[in-house]
Amino acid sequence: MKNTKLVKLLSTFSRSEMKEFRNFVMSPFYNTNKNVTNLNEVLMKFHPDYDSKLLTEEHIYSGVFGAGKFDYFKIKNISSDLYNLALGYLRQVPNPATEFIGEYNLVVQLRLRKLFNLHKKLVMNLQESFKKNEFRESEFLYDNYLLTRENQLVDLFEKPSSVTGILDEFESFYEYLVFHLLQYYNLLIHIGKENNVKINIKMIDEVVSFLEKGPVSNHPTTLAYQYLILLKLKQKEEYYFTLKANYFNCFSKMDASAAYRTHMHMFGYCADMYNFKGDRRYIQEGYELYKHSYLNGRVTSGELLYPDFVNFIKVFVRAGDTELAEQFISDYSPKLPVDQYENSINFSRAYISHYSGDIKNALIYISKVNFPLAILKVQVKILQVQLNYQLGYFEETRSMIESFRKSLAREEVISDEYKNPILSFMKHTINLIDLKQETDRKKRELELSLLKKTIIDSQLNHFGVRFWLLDRIDEF
Repeated sequence: MKNTKLVKLLSTFSRSEMKEFRNFVMSPFYNTNKNVTNLNEVLMKFHPDYDSKLLTEEHIYSGVFGAGKFDYFKIKNISSDLYNLALGYLRQVPNPATEFIGEYNLVVQLRLRKLFNLHKKLVMNLQESFKKNEFRESEFLYDNYLLTRENQLVDLFEKPSSVTGILDEFESFYEYLVFHLLQYYNLLIHIGKENNVKINIKMIDEVVSFLEKGPVSNHPTTLAYQYLILLKLKQKEEYYFTLKANYFNCFSKMDASAAYRTHMHMFGYCADMYNFKGDRRYIQEGYELYKHSYLNGRVTSGELLYPDFVNFIKVFVRAGDTELAEQFISDYSPKLPVDQYENSINFSRAYISHYSGDIKNALIYISKVNFPLAILKVQVKILQVQLNYQLGYFEETRSMIESFRKSLAREEVISDEYKNPILSFMKHTINLIDLKQETDRKKRELELSLLKKTIIDSQLNHFGVRFWLLDRIDEF
């Protein structure tokens, strides 16, 4: 019986839900079959795991019907009845999308019965309660529209020529509509870019033209969607800073998932400016975003993934805040998956040691890291190359680069967009070694100048390799 749809459903119920469901089953309004009630009482003893050896149809049958010959169809029929009752119970459990339905039905009934004074009072009370709602997301906007529409319908009886009611109704519907439109536009633009496919998004040019004229709403999430669209399509820095200001100012009023998505896309822009433009300002920008998420308890939208843990450390250390990195390790390392705990901690220690100038210890830490994820393996090898070079282990560095080059060529999950800057980094590191070993001072100075120009003109900064190369040149 363990794998039946009834048990699978009941196993998702919390203890409080099981108590409510018990009352539901015992209510004669919903159930008049005592055998179904008895079945629920027997099954409750196995909640929440339902993994006992006694959880067999025969044992459950005897618990419901007592001694007697086992009848498969009798237990099957009452199990089906209890399952349908469980579905009926769930239909009554409120959720953010439906919890307003009961109140709305009451409002409509009062209007239909022409009890306008009671109708007005209830609508007014509901609207007042809405004002206290911090997280004014999709469900709120729709419910607010329904209430405003109810006001308008009653106003027509009292002030047939007034336009105030219809304007209020239009404004509330506009807020709901623009929220959802921009949400979908964001999603479609993101999917198109992530999968490198062209999606025919209706009215996108007209919508962008509308968005460029200025703020389209006072709703914090709608504004976030607006400036995310403009940032993605126009890539103008001004939209990033407008988005950032809105995000920080309205963070407490945003839904957690919307705030997380906004943070993710803003940091994506910072990462692009860091990786592709080599703009050092965005080290600080990324740091401010990650620090804000950390201090506000928004490190993750669910389970902590080890690549996210590593990324927080990199962002903090890159900006020079090793103290915050250490605090983050202390707070979040216990939440790391067991199989990647050592890898994540050793990588973090290597990164902090490298920044702090403790190159030898950084090399010891990084030598212990063996991530399974290809993109993190690449970062480990980059750091190993950098550390060996900085320690003056030039022959080891040459050998490591040759091995790295071959393994990178075989790595199918790493795109050319990442491979090419890394291959260029390896080539320039070999150039640096050659210049370190060059005895002709004038030749070295000339070639060093040419190398610096080449790096500035063409080397991308994935994982900070451009900055590292320029810093090494400045050490000559």
